[in-house]
Amino acid sequence: MAKISNQLYIAAFIILFAISITILLIASRSRHPASVWVGYLDVGLVVLIAFAGFAIHQRDKSIPRYDSSYQVAIYLFPLILIGMWLDRNSLDFNILLPGMAWRTYFFLSVLPHALNLWKRKQP
Repeated sequence: MAKISNQLYIAAFIILFAISITILLIASRSRHPASVWVGYLDVGLVVLIAFAGFAIHQRDKSIPRYDSSYQVAIYLFPLILIGMWLDRNSLDFNILLPGMAWRTYFFLSVLPHALNLWKRKQP
């Protein structure tokens, strides 16, 4: 059985994360409640994101690269806030804020380990 590469885990995490954020933004901009299947799809994506994040965390046995992830956080967080401020009239913050809060926290907690794995060569 072939081993799954570190880069594939990281790519899967980023792609699933982007799809989940897209669903969140669509749901928070919609004037009508989203369908039930959209909620089920998002919960399924959350489970897959969690599995990919935990796999990335478990594969990295070295000291996390907090310096690089700190730099990402310095630019990412204000960009998110500016984007929400620019589009504040069409967003439902009761949907957007809880979704963005856990997504941002989970992304920034997995990022140091993902940066370590991306640079490391697969044996």
